Amino acid sequence: DSDVRTGATSTGALWGYNITARRVDVTGGQHSFHCNDHCEVTDSWLHDQYNPDSASFHNNAFISNGGSHMVLRHNTLHCTAILGPNDGGCSGDVSFFGDFDPIDDVVIDNNFLRANNSSISYCLYGGDSDSKPYTATNVRVTNNVFERGPNRKCGVYGPVTSFDRN
Repeated sequence: DSDVRTGATSTGALWGYNITARRVDVTGGQHSFHCNDHCEVTDSWLHDQYNPDSASFHNNAFISNGGSHMVLRHNTLHCTAILGPNDGGCSGDVSFFGDFDPIDDVVIDNNFLRANNSSISYCLYGGDSDSKPYTATNVRVTNNVFERGPNRKCGVYGPVTSFDRN
């Protein structure tokens, strides 16, 4: 039952290892929640990330660049940063990128992923991309709602990318 108001910073509002957040309203920061490993976010609202006109931040409501044992359950996830003049803006509401370690053992269940068809590429990056050194395994996406924006998609290009159904 907390409000996290990070404001103007180029880091995650909540960031690190072994974090449990329940019923938290998070705003500010480049990312609302940046998980390295062992994180759980439940019944929370992640929104209104910081993206100054002078920077080219790539924002996310929830992001991991590698890690395992993550649970996102019953949240509203909304990357709201607006596309800036220097090409910054939202990557996704939920983004898993295998930049530094594999993505493994992830549960994304019963969340509301909000549309942003002016700045968000996809609502969900599933962690399996040929352009990254590590891939994703055991990513379970169940019972979520992907909002359709005015373009009838969740993001500019669609609802989900980089997800291996196998």
